[in-house]
Amino acid sequence: MTVYADLLFIVNLYIDALLLSAVRRFLRLPLTGKRLLLASVLGGVFGLSALLPALPGVVLFPLALLESLALCAAAFAPKPMTQLLKAAFLLFLFGAALSGLLTAAAYFLPIHGILLANGAVYFNISALTLILLTCVSYGVLYGFDRLFRKKEPDIFFAKLTITRQGKTVTLPAKIDTGLTLTEPFSGTPAIVADRRALGDILPPNFGMQSTENAVSMRLIPFSSLGADGVLPAFRPDAASLSGISIECWVAVTDRTLSAGSFQALVGAAVCDAAQIQGLKPGKDIP
Repeated sequence: MTVYADLLFIVNLYIDALLLSAVRRFLRLPLTGKRLLLASVLGGVFGLSALLPALPGVVLFPLALLESLALCAAAFAPKPMTQLLKAAFLLFLFGAALSGLLTAAAYFLPIHGILLANGAVYFNISALTLILLTCVSYGVLYGFDRLFRKKEPDIFFAKLTITRQGKTVTLPAKIDTGLTLTEPFSGTPAIVADRRALGDILPPNFGMQSTENAVSMRLIPFSSLGADGVLPAFRPDAASLSGISIECWVAVTDRTLSAGSFQALVGAAVCDAAQIQGLKPGKDIP
């Protein structure tokens, strides 16, 4: 079979965009169009390995895992290494499932021109057939997602932007209707954010009374699963949720809020006060 490098690149770019979108959906990770394009282009470059002599399985397996990790880093970084490894392993599994489906299609259906070499995919088929196979493959991955993913109630996500002392950070946030924290003096709603995600908008050792005066820091009481405590909080110079300005305090926690899908919790009262509407259950973070 004659293999054309340009078509090989485009096909693998296309396939990797599909697989990364499936990983994003399954793990609920934030992913912009630019990052998806960057990772897909990298996948297209990796796909050119099909032009090389056949690699033995003992080399191909770890190489495929490393390529999956590189693609996930290009798409989802910065994320904790554990989250990137989970995404890479899932991308590898989805790729293996897609390869198996294509092999079965080539064996049982009158389809010719499918080549799997060195972990890359090549199609010498019409555009319509490629689209149909892609739709079937995505349907299988979507069904796998719906079948095995843990059942959860409707979940709302939004993009939270916080500015403090001239520095700005943007976090993926989950709308938590059970979160009712408020600043005790003013009654202003408080959101909860992961200290690590806030980065350098916080001064060193934020939360210690000796480093922050009573004006810039407050202690907000909380109760969770029978455990009571307080969280240090600050009032941001500006904050917005999905581009809409909000009034809030930001309570800082050292506890990891999720495996990577969100880094802040926002109570429904914050959305109600800002009259934020239109968030849809299960919507991916912008």
